[in-house]
Amino acid sequence: MARPSTITTEQILEAARATFLEHGLRATTAQVARRAGVAEGSIFNRFATKHDLFFAAMQPSLRDPEFLHLLDGREGTGDVRAHMVELGTELLEFLRRMLPLIMMSWSHSRGPLPPHLATKDPPPARALRQAARYFAAEMRLGRLRRCDPEVLARALFGGVQNYVFHELIRKRRSTAKADRAFVRGLVDLLWSGIAPHTKGKRR
Repeated sequence: MARPSTITTEQILEAARATFLEHGLRATTAQVARRAGVAEGSIFNRFATKHDLFFAAMQPSLRDPEFLHLLDGREGTGDVRAHMVELGTELLEFLRRMLPLIMMSWSHSRGPLPPHLATKDPPPARALRQAARYFAAEMRLGRLRRCDPEVLARALFGGVQNYVFHELIRKRRSTAKADRAFVRGLVDLLWSGIAPHTKGKRR
């Protein structure tokens, strides 16, 4: 396949993003170059290191992920359990992109976290706070049994994070079917402790 005479930085970043998401931290700049259809030197003409390329490629999908707004306005509407499954599923995909970024950063002794993760209020913290607010609102409405909403949010987030972490250390991505089964199983487990009391029982 003939290489294009010119290629934009965004085209290289698109190839890098796809390669890193497919292969994780094991991906090489040679693989990125092959996907982009350019010589590997073309990458290093624009990015000093693989670390720099990784950050540049992954930042757009991590800066303000859509799932942060997933629960906006959902208090008192729809099915709480279904909302939790949807949140867990979206969170899983987000963490698949975010955890390699953090791990790669920490593997470089001088590599700081990217700006959008190094702020006082990074996306993961905002997501946890939003989920806790949603759970608290549903508890006030009697649609969830009362408990500490932040603990509930951390239990959901922590379970999903552990699932993704084990994917990384096993170097094997789970199937979509396995993802769905895990998230539903996790929510079912949590639901056993937070399902609203039936009528006639104290809320």
